Amino acid sequence: MVVNGHFMTGHAGIFAGGDCIGGARTMTAATGHGKRAAREIDAYLYGQAWEHPPTPPLVTFDMLHLPDYMDATRTPQPEQPLAARTDFSEVVAGFDAPQARREAARCLSCGNCYECDNCFAACPEQAITRRGPGRGYEVSLDLCSGCAACAEQCPCHAIDMVAEPQNQPAPVGSLGEPLAPARFRVRA
Repeated sequence: MVVNGHFMTGHAGIFAGGDCIGGARTMTAATGHGKRAAREIDAYLYGQAWEHPPTPPLVTFDMLHLPDYMDATRTPQPEQPLAARTDFSEVVAGFDAPQARREAARCLSCGNCYECDNCFAACPEQAITRRGPGRGYEVSLDLCSGCAACAEQCPCHAIDMVAEPQNQPAPVGSLGEPLAPARFRVRA
């Protein structure tokens, strides 16, 4: 079956993915197609076209705050001894459900926020607001002083501090002292 770049067939409103459109016939490809098709269908129903969000920059190993993960040691998987490996039976036993959940929780989530609340707790200006489960955080630029405490506490480097443009002169007082930006306010 032929689909366009939005997973739509030649018939308006009919979408397809997975094995029936060719390409890699794997479970992961089919799952990815389903996720993408769901976004395309949602956008179609709203009369829009779905645009893939920009890919975040790669987070390298040295950017992670690994001491935060020290208590999450790897769960060992039982293995068949070498002498018992005489046929095509499984060599590694795998995990039971509780072990699998624990191992999945060890994910370093490189560059992706998993709502650990470290930034929320670290912000001395209370500039970070929780948006609710699965919705992340919002940063009030009026309250943020740019101290970077949030970025330093983020274990997976999901926060980047970006310098503001310096093309505007900083406000100064009558004695030439720097003043807080006009947008800056203190939460009462």
